[in-house]
Amino acid sequence: MTDTPADDQSSSDVEAGRATGAPGADGDSERTSRHTSNGSGGTDPPHVLLLAETNRNRHLLAEFLTAELTVTATDDAAALTAEVDLCLVDRRQLDRHRDAILARREAVDPVFLPVVLVDSGTAPLSEDGWAVVDDVVQTPISKPVLRARIENLLARRRQSCRLADREAELEVALTELRVRDRAMAEAPIGVTIAGPWADDTPLVYVNDAFCELTGYSEAEVLGRNCRFLQGERTDEATRRTLRAALAVAEPVSVDLVNYTRDGEQFWNKVDIAPVRDDDGEVTHFVGFQTDITARKLHEQRVDVLNRFMRHNLRNELNIIDGYRDALLSDVGIDRETALERIGESISRLVGLSEETGHIEQVFSGGPVAADVVDEIADEIGTRDSDVTVRVELPDDPVHVSARTLALGCVDYLSTLLDTNRSESPDRRVSIVVSTDDGVVDIALSDDGGGLSETDWHVIEAGSETPLRHTDHLGLWVLRWVTTRNGGELVRAADGTLHVRFPVRAPPPQSPAREHERGT
Repeated sequence: MTDTPADDQSSSDVEAGRATGAPGADGDSERTSRHTSNGSGGTDPPHVLLLAETNRNRHLLAEFLTAELTVTATDDAAALTAEVDLCLVDRRQLDRHRDAILARREAVDPVFLPVVLVDSGTAPLSEDGWAVVDDVVQTPISKPVLRARIENLLARRRQSCRLADREAELEVALTELRVRDRAMAEAPIGVTIAGPWADDTPLVYVNDAFCELTGYSEAEVLGRNCRFLQGERTDEATRRTLRAALAVAEPVSVDLVNYTRDGEQFWNKVDIAPVRDDDGEVTHFVGFQTDITARKLHEQRVDVLNRFMRHNLRNELNIIDGYRDALLSDVGIDRETALERIGESISRLVGLSEETGHIEQVFSGGPVAADVVDEIADEIGTRDSDVTVRVELPDDPVHVSARTLALGCVDYLSTLLDTNRSESPDRRVSIVVSTDDGVVDIALSDDGGGLSETDWHVIEAGSETPLRHTDHLGLWVLRWVTTRNGGELVRAADGTLHVRFPVRAPPPQSPAREHERGT
């Protein structure tokens, strides 16, 4: 351009600068560089593409820009690459490469790629032209003004690059957060987050598994302390351990009895750890809840069976072995009496085998009886024909979801009949069903005093010892049935054992079964 960028320098001064700093002045493409900061904030100088006709004007402008920028001078739009921070274009090349320039700007969006029209004419720029161009420089123009306008556009580009980088970093962070959130939301165990900054450490997050485990919805638990899951049978010593650890912000792991929204008991393994910020201050507590009821029952079953089988097998085998030795040594024992005693021991061993088989049924599941009370009464009548079964039912049938409940009740009542032997020919057991506040209560008793306080203490403790144990598995079977199905056992002062479960909505029934009751 014959109208060179005008300042205090003459054209000859600019040409002198080109001669020393802009190699390739006569070529179709010229590029020079000097180390300053580039448009995106790096260590390289900003890269300016001078998209113009090859002539003296382009050479002069390239030499002027070379002082602080990396310059590529060409008339080929293919040079408009991702490395370019600013594009200076003359009117002819703008018309010629308009689509290529637009495509490049769209490709780098949202990063700002400034395009400046350098024009010596006076014709106004069309609306289509302004869709491509951000600024128009009319030549001649003083060098300080040109430098200021270019610096302004490069500053906008630097800011745009920084914002784009931050958006990219934010998107990565958000992606990681979404992954973590999905991981917590879809975890197979309960996950909770509680905030210590407010009174009573309220819950601020619960995942779906926690809601499924406890029966509460998210809306029902947020803002509450998680102790609402505790209840009558939650061990106080375990509560104190939990509270003490939280008070000093230490990790803690406990097993405790919790209750669902419907009042069902379950064993909950609770692991809680503090979450700290960069300054070491506790901002939250994260908790993990796992239903370990099956594990607890399995441990208890192994312990009880181990003691029970060893004790009873040893006793019965000692009896059999003693009478066998007496018969072999012919010590004058009545043969019929000895054989009768041996037969009784064998019968007890067979009964023991049947009891252990019932335990397997309890832990392997089974159908929910349509009419539990009728099944209990029928089974007791079959086992002991001289026993009268008294039944009391509420006016309206009620439904509980408790598999093998009838089996557990039958085994317990049979235990009572075996333990509380009566000389009376008319022995009685009672099954009284009532409902109160959404809870079904099945009261089991006999006319021989019911459950002894000694046996009840063993069941309450959840374990047996050589000195404190039961002589039958029936009570344990009922306890496992009840615990496995979320119910509870309560002993009254008169020895009556109450089996309690939450009332359930009856399942859909086919027309052929509509006549059946649902206790």
